[in-house]
Amino acid sequence: MPNTSIPTTLQLYGFSPNKGASVFFALAFGLLTTVLLIVLFKATQQYTSAAAEKVSAVRIFSKLHLCLIYLPLIIGCLFEVIAFICRCVSIYSYNNLDAFIGGRVCILMGPSLFMTTMYIIFSRLLELIGLDQHYLFSHDVNRRVFIMGNIAGSILQGVGGGLSSSYDTYHTGKALLIAGLFVQIGIFAVFVLREWLMFRVVHGDATSVANATNKWKQLNAVLLASGALIMIRSIVRLVEVFEGTRSAILLHEWYSYVFDTLPMVLLVALYIVSSLNCSMFHVQREIVHFLSQEGYV
Repeated sequence: MPNTSIPTTLQLYGFSPNKGASVFFALAFGLLTTVLLIVLFKATQQYTSAAAEKVSAVRIFSKLHLCLIYLPLIIGCLFEVIAFICRCVSIYSYNNLDAFIGGRVCILMGPSLFMTTMYIIFSRLLELIGLDQHYLFSHDVNRRVFIMGNIAGSILQGVGGGLSSSYDTYHTGKALLIAGLFVQIGIFAVFVLREWLMFRVVHGDATSVANATNKWKQLNAVLLASGALIMIRSIVRLVEVFEGTRSAILLHEWYSYVFDTLPMVLLVALYIVSSLNCSMFHVQREIVHFLSQEGYV
């Protein structure tokens, strides 16, 4: 009689995972994380403390504050690296259930951290261009709603991903996963509403800072594009969880790479490219320069 106490990779994943793809994406996310750190470090050189101290028309952020904005993005990249390292370990040592569960949880947590940076950037952009006062709630309340809601969604997905890896707690994990994904999608819907309000205020009120500067618009386009990539991933994940263990998405590996992994690769690459020209450091520098030229000191 064969030993059935140790699960095979087919039993764990529902398919025979491609070892080469797992190694490739572990290396790819590792490389992207390294490049992102280098690009962000170079972006910090755009910070000019002397000029910023003279401006009082809008809130100006310290270099440390601007660096911390990108911390969730960097941690999310590390989660993606860890996820695929765990997947490689799980494939090559398929009796290692901890590696399987760790990879499953980390791959769910990464996109939520990406969204956290996205929401913080949007909130800070509103303050820099002087539009935060046009909303029903203060920027602090809005930021907390976004971040706390996103954290709640992340925790639900992480715990749900771990529990759903076990047969005994599968249904509980599935419910938590669905709840976490709905929270994430709901928070993004509110974000899109705020985007619509922002464009309406900018075009209707014609504020000088918002219309005279461009880098914040470029960075805001990055936020919308990255949010769309995460929503593609979240909706596919939601369909997968609703369909259960016999889901076509769950039983065919290419779905996860095309609709989950690849969008996250594109998202990180998007932030790398955009940070060369329109990071938060570039945005604040341009706004400070404009306000100094206009005499807003």
